[in-house]
Amino acid sequence: MKIKIKNISKKFDSVIANDQINIEITSKKIHALLGENGAGKSTLVKIISGHYSPDSGEIFINDNKLDTGSTSSSIKNGIGILSQDPLDFQNLSIKESFIVGSKKFGENFRDKNIQNELFKAFKKYEIELSLDQKIRSLSIGERQQIELIRLLFEDSKIIILDEPTNGFSLKQRDLVFKMLKTLSSEGYIIILVSHKLDEVLELCQEATILKGGKKIKTIPIPYDKNKIIDLMFQGEQRKVTQKKVTKKNTSGMINLNLKKWRNGYTDNKGFSIKPFNEGSIIGVVGLQGSGADIFIRDIFDRKIDVQRFIKTTSPIRNNMLKENLAPIPKDDNYYTPSDRLERGLFGELTINEHVALASKGNKLIGWKSINESSKSLIKEFEIKGMPNLFANQLSGGNQQKLQLALIPKTPGLVLLEQPTRGLDVKSTSSVWEKIIERSKSDISVIFSTTDIDEVWEYSDYIICFSGENITKISPKGSMKKDDIKFFISGLESRK
Repeated sequence: MKIKIKNISKKFDSVIANDQINIEITSKKIHALLGENGAGKSTLVKIISGHYSPDSGEIFINDNKLDTGSTSSSIKNGIGILSQDPLDFQNLSIKESFIVGSKKFGENFRDKNIQNELFKAFKKYEIELSLDQKIRSLSIGERQQIELIRLLFEDSKIIILDEPTNGFSLKQRDLVFKMLKTLSSEGYIIILVSHKLDEVLELCQEATILKGGKKIKTIPIPYDKNKIIDLMFQGEQRKVTQKKVTKKNTSGMINLNLKKWRNGYTDNKGFSIKPFNEGSIIGVVGLQGSGADIFIRDIFDRKIDVQRFIKTTSPIRNNMLKENLAPIPKDDNYYTPSDRLERGLFGELTINEHVALASKGNKLIGWKSINESSKSLIKEFEIKGMPNLFANQLSGGNQQKLQLALIPKTPGLVLLEQPTRGLDVKSTSSVWEKIIERSKSDISVIFSTTDIDEVWEYSDYIICFSGENITKISPKGSMKKDDIKFFISGLESRK
């Protein structure tokens, strides 16, 4: 079995997403599409899956020409795509979602038979979920596992995975990798879209590198990692932003009051919750599925009291300073979720429209001003897109950068749920540059991550989660990097 991509080109206004791309992919080899954010990977797979129509070019499945721009034609030809953020069937149980969303089960298919089919599939691929669980209760990784099973039930023979492991725990990742290797050996065509080189080198047998919408090269794997990076960035300087921890000359302090918070916090841990300096960056780290993301949401939802210590001049004696506690106004809290198109952005709105909505107090009047502001943010955050592009036309990484770009540069509390999810090395560095710039203006940042290197590199204070429980709260200078993995695993030390 093979798929042949011939001279595929696609433009969005003046932005060239794909430019004369030629690739041939066969079964028995897991094929990766590599490239920085905005390189054209997601556009290409959306053309293959029928969600976009190319401006020119053809696609052949076993020498049969595909009716491009038609999802039904792609599905009929056995093409299935697992997206970064599966959104369907939120209010249904897992079993109900298969009854509604799978052609495998017709009107006369008995409930018992449905359960048996799903049990067999879940057992084969080691998925430990109840069929009665609601889709909305599942993690992103769990939802992606379910969607992968659904593709198999749809008789998909060409399976495209668009950054699939962003929401996976290590266990889920290993299970899915094992599943993909099995499917590949059985003759399925597997196409993996990823920027995670370690995953690509572990899982794939070949890769095509894209940059600026153009095909750079198709390479066999194994291949030298540094040479792959050079091909992806074409000799561009790849600098790593480092957090400069400086003493902040501010009287302001931020206090997270956990006394009334009972979601995963127990008083017998004996934590001394000290106020954080305004302008600090607080990293919340845990394994995928831990309480780290929920902690960020609970601060935004005011389930955790956030207060600011303010030193004021006493009206009686001007030379005496008085400390007051005041809640941070909710309007000064800014939050970006990890599931970008579900809770973060509006897929059918343009960048311009997002900028207009985010303009505090409607300061931007007229589309000319909005358009200029959009262009400025696009340039600053290196977003690959034009002001009139819809959010769902951006790559996942560029959607993430758009979310961050919409946060105003005013003092407050910035809450970031996995801010670099889906970003390549270069984009991650660029985004953290912007976050650090804002922290220097007494903007406090609290972010969640599953990446120990990221939390260590950029945090002033670190909060560790194991499951739903906080296991450590400490200034970075008072702990060792190597100990973080023990705290997030539920162990308080390596001993």
